[in-house]
Amino acid sequence: MNARAKILILALVQAGTMLAWAGYHERLWQTAPTFRIALNPIDPYDVLRGRYFILNPRGTAIGPERPSEDSLLSAAAYKAFLGSETSYTGKAQIGFCSSGAIRKICAIARPDAPLPAPTGALWTTGEVNLWRDPKKQFTGSIDLGLDRFFLPNRARLPAPENVPGWEIEVVHRPGLPLLPKRLWFGGKPVVFL
Repeated sequence: MNARAKILILALVQAGTMLAWAGYHERLWQTAPTFRIALNPIDPYDVLRGRYFILNPRGTAIGPERPSEDSLLSAAAYKAFLGSETSYTGKAQIGFCSSGAIRKICAIARPDAPLPAPTGALWTTGEVNLWRDPKKQFTGSIDLGLDRFFLPNRARLPAPENVPGWEIEVVHRPGLPLLPKRLWFGGKPVVFL
């Protein structure tokens, strides 16, 4: 076999690998179960790149001053998660339970722990930064690994980014981070024109 044939075979293998990887993810986006999470309203703008959405779900901030309707987690869940420790930073399993048309965070567990009730929760992975202060109050955050995406300047939205009512539809892969799929506003998918 000459050198040209080897190079051609190598190029075909690389192209086939890339196409298979893209096909796998496209199939996953089309067939995996999805659910929606409410977003915190924010109006970001980057001078160099323009408008963008921060995929910052509601209920990921932990603390006594946070609205309790954003999360279904209780102080008892945080206490059970920490145990005798005063703080934890690292990977965790995050459970989402139905709350109307959207899902909210309802449970957290250590990465190696058995999954606690509620049994109807959809579990994913994330990062937890949680600590207990001397007054026995819990503070911290949950990072689901969702970041942001930029919008074309010509994109017309049904409402400004800083108005409540925005949601993100995510692809659920059990035990893996969530994949953003589509923006929603007021219970309807957003179509960019």
